[in-house]
Amino acid sequence: MKNIFFMILALYGWFAFVPLTGQETKTVMPRILIDGSRPDENSIQLKSMDIQVEIFGNLAKTTTTLVFTNSSHRNLEGNLVFPLPETASVSGYAIDINGKLRNAVPVAKARAVEVLESIQKQNVDPGILEKVEGNNFRTRISPIPAQGSRTVQLSYYQTLKSDKFSYQYHLLLNSGKKISQFTLTTKVYQTGYKPILVESPDGSFNFSQNNHVYEASLSKADFLPTKSLIIRLPQVKNKIESFTQNNVDGSVCFYAPLLQEIPSTPKVWSKNIGIIWDNSLSGLKRDHEKELQLIDKIVSQEKELNIEVSLVNINLEKSKLFKIKNGDWSELKQYLQTITYDGGTNYSKINSLSLKADEYLMFSDGISSFGSNELYLNKPVYTISSASTSNLGVLKYIAQKTRGKFINLNEESVDDAFTKLNRNTLQFLGIKNETVSEVYPMLGTEVDQDFSVSGISKSKNSKLIILLGRNGKVEIQKEIDLENSSQNLEISKIWAQHKIDFLEMNAEKNKEEIEQIGKQFSIVTAHTSFIVLENVSDYVKYQINPPAELQKEYNRLVKQGWTQKETRKSNLLQIAIAKARELQDWWKKDFKPVKPKYPQPVKDTVIANWEEVAQMRNVHPVPPPDMHEQQYMSVSSIVLDENQQKSFSSNKRVVGKMIKEEKAGEIPEIKIMDVKSDKEYIKLIEASKSPYDTYLELRKEYIETPSFYFDVASYFFQKKDKVTGLKILSSLADLGLENAELYKMLAYKLKEIEEYPAELFITKKVLDWRPFDAQSYRDYALALQDNKQYQQALEHLYKVLTNDYSVEIANRDRDITEIIVPEINNLVSLYPKELNLSKIDSKIIVDIPVDIRVVMNWNKDMTDIDLWVTDPNGEKCYYGHRSTAIGGRNSEDVTQGFGPEQFMLKKAIPGKYKIQTNFFAERQMSITGPTTISVEIFLMYSSGKQTKKMITFQNNNPDRGNEGILIGEFEF
Repeated sequence: MKNIFFMILALYGWFAFVPLTGQETKTVMPRILIDGSRPDENSIQLKSMDIQVEIFGNLAKTTTTLVFTNSSHRNLEGNLVFPLPETASVSGYAIDINGKLRNAVPVAKARAVEVLESIQKQNVDPGILEKVEGNNFRTRISPIPAQGSRTVQLSYYQTLKSDKFSYQYHLLLNSGKKISQFTLTTKVYQTGYKPILVESPDGSFNFSQNNHVYEASLSKADFLPTKSLIIRLPQVKNKIESFTQNNVDGSVCFYAPLLQEIPSTPKVWSKNIGIIWDNSLSGLKRDHEKELQLIDKIVSQEKELNIEVSLVNINLEKSKLFKIKNGDWSELKQYLQTITYDGGTNYSKINSLSLKADEYLMFSDGISSFGSNELYLNKPVYTISSASTSNLGVLKYIAQKTRGKFINLNEESVDDAFTKLNRNTLQFLGIKNETVSEVYPMLGTEVDQDFSVSGISKSKNSKLIILLGRNGKVEIQKEIDLENSSQNLEISKIWAQHKIDFLEMNAEKNKEEIEQIGKQFSIVTAHTSFIVLENVSDYVKYQINPPAELQKEYNRLVKQGWTQKETRKSNLLQIAIAKARELQDWWKKDFKPVKPKYPQPVKDTVIANWEEVAQMRNVHPVPPPDMHEQQYMSVSSIVLDENQQKSFSSNKRVVGKMIKEEKAGEIPEIKIMDVKSDKEYIKLIEASKSPYDTYLELRKEYIETPSFYFDVASYFFQKKDKVTGLKILSSLADLGLENAELYKMLAYKLKEIEEYPAELFITKKVLDWRPFDAQSYRDYALALQDNKQYQQALEHLYKVLTNDYSVEIANRDRDITEIIVPEINNLVSLYPKELNLSKIDSKIIVDIPVDIRVVMNWNKDMTDIDLWVTDPNGEKCYYGHRSTAIGGRNSEDVTQGFGPEQFMLKKAIPGKYKIQTNFFAERQMSITGPTTISVEIFLMYSSGKQTKKMITFQNNNPDRGNEGILIGEFEF
């Protein structure tokens, strides 16, 4: 595997990244966030930035080309994360392949990640651009070669906001570092007025006219941008401009902004107003100053109010009532200014039973990270966003569903936002023309100064009548003349984005349609990503239509019947049937080891020579057993003939019942070791008289460090303060946008502390992001079992066996059937009356109760962690010695994936058993910090007396050599 280290690039220009910084937000400049212990923090530099801006009316297209250099002596991989404005959508992405930019093509989002990971395991590096929560985008740049450079290009369309009959374009450029080569070119087409520069990056940047096009350009070496680019574009009052693009069927896509004076009436506010204030960890990213200014506008106007304030994080905290007299809201303001922000967000806790006001102002980012985003209120909710990383679709959906309004304080001034809240305007009632279809926005949308409409017309010479009014009654009609429209833009993309905006208000329900539109119109959506592959043969292999420049070669390979097709592994069910037979034969074998006549020292079967271990793991041999091990070694695989199968099927339940009856005695107590963090912050918290306050103070330094929250939460759990521990732990969900590693870490700990509903939500998120992973289905199935949804649990475990996988990912998981077969049969054994087995192949149903079962998982790919179990005879069962004299068996060694690894023993002999883990290797670095390991220890597994203990911890000392970490022990 190539020596690639992971980092996050937070870049500016048209990228903005707002980090968590204590109790405030601020804008930062191009920088790299990596593990602070690594020496590569300053290795990546932005060598050049070229920005091309094209403006047509209220539509702007921005294309930015960035060149990164890597001064280190190792290859690095970058994750570039950036939010875009509410009205923007990514329309282009390219990275350099062999020195030339190659355009990306759209694919289903999960498929893009699957192909990316499959190809990376072949040491080939593609690139993807994906949309994560809200209007936030992430691209992976891999590799940025040692002592080399990499180029990435991104384009987006944006609908410009209006201000008093002028549109405004705003490009963030202020930078904290010099850029070796900086170029900016802006062109404004078909305008009757000269653009006005409100702010420019340099005094030499001025517009000149050339053939109805205004153009300005700037080129600087070693340039330090300190100002943004803000352009005001005056427009003709009450003029409706239209744009069209011809379709192949003779129809046209049209788009028309209405820069109109729209009549409105004052809003009548209730005297009983509620404020829903999101005080989760991500609430630190919001602009609280603007939020308070907006509240001040309302209070100053209304004077006398009862304001009920409810804080929402992973719970809805008890409301507090403030009585406002004569506009004095100082007590309420002080309360809001001193709120503590911590934990994840769960909108499903918001309900009418707890909230009694008549209407609500909801200040949040629209990201319900710890529960469903469905809230249950039958009162108007005015959703207000002031964080750049907001999920605008969710906030719009809540406002629309409750008959409220959506306010975007990121892009609106406080005065404009107040005016929008404080006025009841006309609604869009449709278009009067039978030739028009697929019109957006939806009917009933309030018409403001930035209102625009798009759709598909059968005729390109139509005159369309826009209908505006209230309560279904038309009050105003406006005409759009498509015959005289402009035709020099990709209006089909604008229309498609409008439709996607509507569909993404309920993204999961509309998943298939969003994916279809994203693919057809090459738009990055919640379910569609962009991908760039290195070789034409890769496009053929993975059946991805290539960019235009590769289409000819692609067609040639397809026509010639290119033989290198993607290999999929789809026979896990047949493997599972064979595995069930093997496990049953192992279970039926009578292991009777002879006790040594004389005492013997504890054997450590770990090979001392570490290079010899690494060599052995590559080929996975089992070391030759000694004489007494040969005498009692279990048969690894037996294939039964037809008569044996019948006998096996008829007798297996009887034998299992006999074993269960033998196990009716006392069950040993499992002792779980306390794996504590040795970090300095834990020592400070332990020594504090007020641990939670100390945590909040220390958090300012560690606010982006996942292991900090994990360690501190674990401390509070150990102190039996589950409420505080859970809130701190849930902060992990607010740290990373669609970060599966973080969510796996969170899910394992939630399972350990028996927070099963939250575990179910988190594992379902991971499954949605990674449906190509067997482990995603397994984790979700086990969470379903924890939540007593046994039939669904069975069906998802069975899907692990019936799905197909890329061969690279399947090989990573090794023989997962060794784990899945016992887990399916555990459900069948414990809950037989609650399961319908009609769709389950009966040949995998075997009764194999065991005295001991230990299962280990971890949260990172490309990681190798080993499970060791030592029995009372001192014999260690591990990857290099997978069968023991008393009948213990280990599953195959997983060296590149998330696990799991498993140990089982049918009949325990008297004495002490020791459970250890050993960290062997980690082939990647990520912002999630140390690998999180989860170990479950079952006694009397699949019997009526099954018990379990679980431990989840982080491997803070990965370089332990052959020292195992003791995590549990028990004595039969």
